Amino acid sequence: MNIEIKERFMAAWDKYFPGRELPIVCYYSNELGDVKFPNHPKPNKKGYTCIFSQIAPVRQGRSRAFNMENLGCFGSFIPLGFETNVSEDVKNYICNIERVKKTYAHVDGLYEHHSSKRTPGKFLVFKRWDALEEQDSPQVVFFFANPDVIAGLHTLANFDSMTAHGVMSPAGSGCDSIVGFSMSELESEDPKAFLGALDPSVRACVKPDVFTFSAPWPKFFSMFENMDESFLSANCWTNVKSRFK
Repeated sequence: MNIEIKERFMAAWDKYFPGRELPIVCYYSNELGDVKFPNHPKPNKKGYTCIFSQIAPVRQGRSRAFNMENLGCFGSFIPLGFETNVSEDVKNYICNIERVKKTYAHVDGLYEHHSSKRTPGKFLVFKRWDALEEQDSPQVVFFFANPDVIAGLHTLANFDSMTAHGVMSPAGSGCDSIVGFSMSELESEDPKAFLGALDPSVRACVKPDVFTFSAPWPKFFSMFENMDESFLSANCWTNVKSRFK
């Protein structure tokens, strides 16, 4: 990670999104370094712990790493790159417990068009932006934000897009929306960003006015480079920005 980029983004973020929560970066790695690898959580009343709950410390600046040994939800294994096959347990949970897909065939159809790939590293590391170090290699950047911030990120992501589809919101789990979909766009010639936290199971893990916005590193970097010449310096954004304080 280029530390100059880290510092420049923090300055720009404070300028255009003052007081708003810094994004989280994630990447695959075979080394933990000084990142904590927490124990497997005890199941809650629903029998699982959502990754949104597990990364809550990351939002406070405490870096964490995960894999199949300590993820609290088996439904996250595919979106986070640790499994490729849809198990019967996953199908049963999606159809008969969450009831967000009508039949097993619909689940198969969902994952047939899911382009996530097997992880190239042993761990998936999560760090808040200000915790990044020179040896880190960001792959995905995602934000927890209210609608005003989401509007700014959405518009910025479409600023240099030749289509109206710079941001997508496909059906999937919460971990798909922050990690899986963006990871699948890393090598795309026209990478997309993703609006998320729309999975009903995730909504209980975030505040009512909070959604997520995720981008693969190439898309995020182009957004960052466009900040100063975009609408963020126009009166329309000044009016919105005044509400942040």
